[in-house]
Amino acid sequence: MTQADTGPRHIAALDLGSLTVRLAVAEPGGLQGFRILAHYREITSLGQGLAETGELAPEGMDRTFQALKVFCQVLADYQVEKVRIVATHAVRVARNAPAFLAQLRVSLGLTVEVLSPEEEARLSLQGVLSALAPRYLERSILVCDVGGGSSEFALVRPGLEPRFASLPLGVLTLSQAHPLGDPPEPKKVEVLHQELSQRLGRLRDRTFPPDLMGSARLVGTAGAVTTLAAMHLKLTAYEADRVNNLVLTRAQVEELTGLISRLPEAERVRLPGLEPAKAKVMVAGALIILTILEVFSRDSLVAIDAGLLEGVLASFEF
Repeated sequence: MTQADTGPRHIAALDLGSLTVRLAVAEPGGLQGFRILAHYREITSLGQGLAETGELAPEGMDRTFQALKVFCQVLADYQVEKVRIVATHAVRVARNAPAFLAQLRVSLGLTVEVLSPEEEARLSLQGVLSALAPRYLERSILVCDVGGGSSEFALVRPGLEPRFASLPLGVLTLSQAHPLGDPPEPKKVEVLHQELSQRLGRLRDRTFPPDLMGSARLVGTAGAVTTLAAMHLKLTAYEADRVNNLVLTRAQVEELTGLISRLPEAERVRLPGLEPAKAKVMVAGALIILTILEVFSRDSLVAIDAGLLEGVLASFEF
């Protein structure tokens, strides 16, 4: 894609997530090296059926293809000079992902980079740091990126290299692998909660034991965390600036988790701050966030809207 030599230089980051496809268009400059001009997103559930079949379902691939056609027009409208397109868990593990990526390359001219779990965690961390208030960097932080298909973790300690880990726990894949009923059945919710405690507990013991964690503050990014923040604020229209650096207490997360775990989906969609398209997966999402707080014995976390997309934008060199 080209643009006139005299026009502004535009860059873009595009993320093929397991639940959501997202696009950010930016221009170089500013303290972080970029200024975002526009955000676009579409919930396409690319990872639909992955937990059961090991493959991307035709419906999810078609929804994603249609969303990407629209995004291609956005890239053309902004005369984007450089674009980096990344894919995460669903494309990383699906047996039929290579054929889908070939279709995108041939039909839309899009070359997709499939990130490893560590690459995803590194880029997400870079994006989080672009929006995290400096006061939170005075001590260690554990960044948790809970996505549609997996969750990435990064422990940042002053003067030391970050420590990364990943688990195949995402709001979409978990919702599909553990149907809870509508409304959710309390026994099934408790079973899922216990399984999350065990799996996250093993991650803690293996990668982030207390002697490494110290007093590290939890920082959360991606849709599950930002949705809980929006619900806490009762936002009728999403406002990233109000979500960034909002502190959510464990008690607040527990209250919100209890609320959405009791309601049928038809009532969850009416809750302020909860995007209707996420109502089906947010019980699992809230449980993941609550269990992270419990397993790491933390009373609160800092919510950050910025993440993988911003990290991809920061990776451009000029």
